[in-house]
Amino acid sequence: MQMVFAEYIPPPVSLVVVGAGNDAIPLVQMGTELGWDVRVVDGRSTHAKPERFTGACQVLVRKPEQVLEGMEVDDRTFFVLMTHNYRYDLAMLKALVYTKAAYIGVLGPRKKLERMLDELRQEGMVITEEMMERIYGPVGLELGAETSSEIALSVTAEILRLVRGGTGAS
Repeated sequence: MQMVFAEYIPPPVSLVVVGAGNDAIPLVQMGTELGWDVRVVDGRSTHAKPERFTGACQVLVRKPEQVLEGMEVDDRTFFVLMTHNYRYDLAMLKALVYTKAAYIGVLGPRKKLERMLDELRQEGMVITEEMMERIYGPVGLELGAETSSEIALSVTAEILRLVRGGTGAS
């Protein structure tokens, strides 16, 4: 009798950081350190440069309507919207709610996210409960984070909690 052992190794988490500002750098570094497949996307060629994000697998310059082209989005794909450009983030949120992305994090205050959702509803979109379960705003665990590194830690911890099924409790 021959025995066979099999182990399922899930693919790495895919982290897509939408925004290439200075505050995105620590998030990319932390995702890379965890072995995640990290991509950075921004519409500004002055910011979206591979030399700024040495740990990222890809750094792309794209308009919001081009971001998802050629990108496989599944339940292990996590997006963080942090362009600091309201219109860009709004366009991305509008596109992402129809994908299978596990997580759509929106950087900024809760009022910003509420305004975005209101605008989408005014355009005639129906935002379902299933969609809302995947939208996180403000992004990250409540750690009292202030610096970009602390915010990156809170976002990374929130994503890891979802990936591993943790509670976030002490």
